[in-house]
Amino acid sequence: MNIKHIAIFSALWFITCTAFAQDTLRTNEYDVIKDFKPTLSEILKITSNPNPEVPEVKAPKLDYTLPETRLTTDATVYTIKPLAMGTALLPKLKSNYFKLGYGNYNSPVIEAYINTVRNKTSQAGVFAKHLSASPSDNVQAFSDNQINMWGKRFLNSGMLHSSVSYTRNVIHLYGFQPQSLNLSESTLRKQYAAIDLNAGYSNIIKDTSKIKYNIDLYYYNFIDNKDMKENDFKLTGTVSKYIGGNPLKVDLGVNTNTISTKTFEYNQVLVTINPDYTLSINNRAFVMLGFNSTIFSDSANGKLYFYPEAEIAYQITPKTITAFAGITGRLIKDTYKSLVNENPFISILNINKTDNKFEFYTGVKGEIGPQTSFSLQYSLATVKNMVFFGYDSVSLGQEAIYDTTNSGLSNVKAELNHEFADKFHFNFVLNYFSYSLAIPAPYGRPTFTTRTAFFYNLGEKIIIRADAYTMNKRTGIEVPSNKEFNLKAITDLNLGVSYKYRKNIGLFLNLNNLTNNKYQRWMNYPVYGFNLLGGITLTF
Repeated sequence: MNIKHIAIFSALWFITCTAFAQDTLRTNEYDVIKDFKPTLSEILKITSNPNPEVPEVKAPKLDYTLPETRLTTDATVYTIKPLAMGTALLPKLKSNYFKLGYGNYNSPVIEAYINTVRNKTSQAGVFAKHLSASPSDNVQAFSDNQINMWGKRFLNSGMLHSSVSYTRNVIHLYGFQPQSLNLSESTLRKQYAAIDLNAGYSNIIKDTSKIKYNIDLYYYNFIDNKDMKENDFKLTGTVSKYIGGNPLKVDLGVNTNTISTKTFEYNQVLVTINPDYTLSINNRAFVMLGFNSTIFSDSANGKLYFYPEAEIAYQITPKTITAFAGITGRLIKDTYKSLVNENPFISILNINKTDNKFEFYTGVKGEIGPQTSFSLQYSLATVKNMVFFGYDSVSLGQEAIYDTTNSGLSNVKAELNHEFADKFHFNFVLNYFSYSLAIPAPYGRPTFTTRTAFFYNLGEKIIIRADAYTMNKRTGIEVPSNKEFNLKAITDLNLGVSYKYRKNIGLFLNLNNLTNNKYQRWMNYPVYGFNLLGGITLTF
């Protein structure tokens, strides 16, 4: 062994011997019992407060430099092709037409209408029609003929208008007659002819503070084949002006009427002055005040008739529902022509004037929707010389019967309208009348009527029209015996169809009195039963 190894071995042996020479350690345990008192050491506080530094913000100063450089561009012009205009801008209106047709009861119809259209300075037109029927018995034959011409001239200051018409109507007094009479067709024939003339002028104002006016002149000559003649001349005018933002209107008129035969002559003169003023309150309420006055003179005497007039209206909902009430009155001139227009079978002429002394009315009207409107009204009037009609067994015609006392007349009227552009129209009107008379009954007149009209345009090719008319039973009277009769209720249904076969060619078919009810509108004068009329229409 070398000296290094001997030294290491000797050291390890010495350490081992020393460890074994130690005594064994004692394991004594001690318990210490004492109250626990926690103590906290003093906290070292920071004596300085925070003082954050506020940053300094400065808006930067910007300098812009625009280069002085000019851009040169060459314009490019494109030619735009115009839309097709020419005659396509305003297509020609085919308002002119010619109608030709035929029906049972040997009924031809010829009708024509020609009118100038789209003229800025003038307008004129003409209408002509012939309709007749010749049943087998020939006593119910009739003929209606008319031709109307009119014209308008548009000026910078106003408009001139004029019209002339001629009508010729033939009927027969085919009322009940005993076989023993055996009257000829010429004896029963009644023929009426009338010429009507009208001319007038109305100014155009651009400033509502100016006076607006119009003036009209009317004249007609009415004759029959029994030597009855009537000439009527009337001059009317209206002047209106806004005062305080509300309209003041005055209607003026002068009317002369002469009825004559070979044995007598009856003259009437009427001068009317009817002013009214309408006050608007917040565009919701309206008050109208005025009066109707007539100076009347005839072959017997003269008299002034005065009627107060007033109306108040309030829009319950703006521009849709309006409630109204008012009073009025007027003098109605009866003429031979007006009586014939209502009852063409007049054979005994009684002429009187109807005095509507006082009338109260109230109601509500408005719109239910954009295409639907309605009206509901009640009126109560006191009328003197109300006219009715009875059958005269001597002349076999109709006679006017007047209730010469102050009669009472009340009326309830309801109306409903609905339309959708030119595609659909509907109208319904109902009337209920109640009479308080000195005579036993309102001879010839109903107490309840309805009228319904329907129009439908199907694709501009087919047009359907329909209407229905109803009337309750009435009381008729035969004079001079004064025997009364009951006239049955009336239901009259009609249907019309038009078909556009070509661009300018159309076909039509009218079916009248579909129920074949030969009712008597006037006593002893039954109407035709079911009848049809069809033909062709040319437009140009």
